[in-house]
Amino acid sequence: MFLETIFYSLYKIISSFTGLLTGQGPLAFWKTASFSHFIFWYKIFAGIVIATLFCGLAYVAYRMILLGNEVKKREGDAKRGVIVKKGLSAGAQRWTQIMEKLNSESEADWKVAILEADAILEEIVGTMNLMGTSIGDKLKSVEPSDFLTLESAWEAHKARNRIAHDVSGVPLSHREAQRILVLYEKVLREFEYL
Repeated sequence: MFLETIFYSLYKIISSFTGLLTGQGPLAFWKTASFSHFIFWYKIFAGIVIATLFCGLAYVAYRMILLGNEVKKREGDAKRGVIVKKGLSAGAQRWTQIMEKLNSESEADWKVAILEADAILEEIVGTMNLMGTSIGDKLKSVEPSDFLTLESAWEAHKARNRIAHDVSGVPLSHREAQRILVLYEKVLREFEYL
């Protein structure tokens, strides 16, 4: 009885493999229409996956080329001594340079920083189509409701005039230079320069 069960099991296994090879028997599903349908959709799915992976590979190669070019450009800029601050607007880069002058030990650099900040104010006021030739004349004709930081602009510009004309001969302290640049910064932020 035991031997018969083993032989019968072996017979079934061998006939299954034989049926697979001849296209008959329980494992002959690969010759059915549903299996052909499955293979058809499998080929389409595999094609889509392969095409997607190929496009992804091409995109990665493209980005690596761009990155390599950017690295070469930055290395060239570094060799020439150009400071590249990516992500900053032109106004923010200009303001950063002004703040670097403020952080120096030289009173002359502080004065230059204030003069440069006033030049930015002049550019902003110049775009407002106001009456007058100088910043002072234009600031006098501005409507206070159009210029919320008008008082800060006036105070900073007057301080700039004192420094530019050096009427008093009093040295500029670092603390005063900081205070003046904070006034300019308020104005620049109002007009979204920074």
